[in-house]
Amino acid sequence: MQEDVAAVVDGIAAMAAVVVCISSRHRIPDTNRALNFSDRSIVWLSSSDPRWKTLRGIQATYVFSPKGLAAVHATRSRKVHEIVSYFRSRAGEEVLFGEVIYSGMLNLVSSSFFSVDMAGMGSVEAHGLRELIEHIIVAIAKPNVSDFFPFLRALDLQGLRRSTAKYLEQAFRILDDIIESRLQAKDAGGGNNKHGDFLEALLDLVSTGKMAREHVTVMLFEVFGAGGDSMSTTLEWTMAELLRNPRAIAKVRAELKDVIGDKETVEEEDAARLPYLQAVLKESMRLHPVGPILIPHLAVEDGVEIGGYAVPKGTTVMFNVSAIMRDPASWERPDEFLPERFLNREHPVDFRGKEFEFIPFGSGRRLCPGLPMAERVVPFILASLLHKFEWRLPGGMSAEEVDVSEKFGTMTTLAVPLKVVPIIN
Repeated sequence: MQEDVAAVVDGIAAMAAVVVCISSRHRIPDTNRALNFSDRSIVWLSSSDPRWKTLRGIQATYVFSPKGLAAVHATRSRKVHEIVSYFRSRAGEEVLFGEVIYSGMLNLVSSSFFSVDMAGMGSVEAHGLRELIEHIIVAIAKPNVSDFFPFLRALDLQGLRRSTAKYLEQAFRILDDIIESRLQAKDAGGGNNKHGDFLEALLDLVSTGKMAREHVTVMLFEVFGAGGDSMSTTLEWTMAELLRNPRAIAKVRAELKDVIGDKETVEEEDAARLPYLQAVLKESMRLHPVGPILIPHLAVEDGVEIGGYAVPKGTTVMFNVSAIMRDPASWERPDEFLPERFLNREHPVDFRGKEFEFIPFGSGRRLCPGLPMAERVVPFILASLLHKFEWRLPGGMSAEEVDVSEKFGTMTTLAVPLKVVPIIN
């Protein structure tokens, strides 16, 4: 079995060759075979598989398309305003920023996808669901003897496939209950009971034979499991960096005052008119990408060379996104928080992975499908919170004392959860 190769990017040309020639998923980890998950998963299906192309096309056309996102615009706005309202109710008190944001994001994603609030703000229910998803991610990420010695796969010596199956069953049961409830209501209402959410669009595809029923559950699980956690983690990192950089937060607030003025609330469309706030988010994602290592890829062609090393066809390739986005060859003072680096550039950098030194969402055909939603929601929430509140650190804590050390895992999170005190402006 060939060893995993850590991708070292020496230049744009080398990276372009990698993106073109290393576009398929690698050998399926045994844990992902639980409940035949890998055969139904957009994450693990090969991009050459017709099923992947069909499912990815459904996401692009019916879920994350401009039309699909416009259909749930009002839902997103309502959920963001609920997050603001919760912080208002805790004004002057110390709160765990990440817990509140995660619960609010969970409701935003679940309401957009299937018109159900999955958790109250900061609730035990949100923690329980998050722990379930984390159990699955941890089991999938662990080194597994079944992957190194495939002839042992049937024995599942570490029990990782069995434990993954148990957690997947629990998650699928929750989603299937929601789906079946919707189907029953649709039948009872003669098709007149409209919700206008993503689930309705997917079930319409099922009824016309364009999508298998089992794929609905898996698609909802993947976008729901990844979406809430990644967006809330990004916001916690961004707030932590702002609080330890008073100059930056002052510039964001000045921009908000100039652009938003005396408006009572920020709307989603306003965030697009805040270039410095957008630069703050990009710089936070550059320093602290939620996914520090991309899901492994497979070299599907010969002739790729990276850093002077040949990458044979069939080799599993790991992309160290964290190292790429802190490469001193591409970034001046790469370990410092400097949002200005994204302003007034000759070649503007966006989130779509075209500039290979900045790929927080990946690049190419495997670009994160949820990007269109994330680039609307995350700036909207950040702008709303900075517009409505002045944010202070608890107990007279100074900006220099904010701990931004990382807890490394399948996702990069703050080692010390961020505590804040919201003060109403």
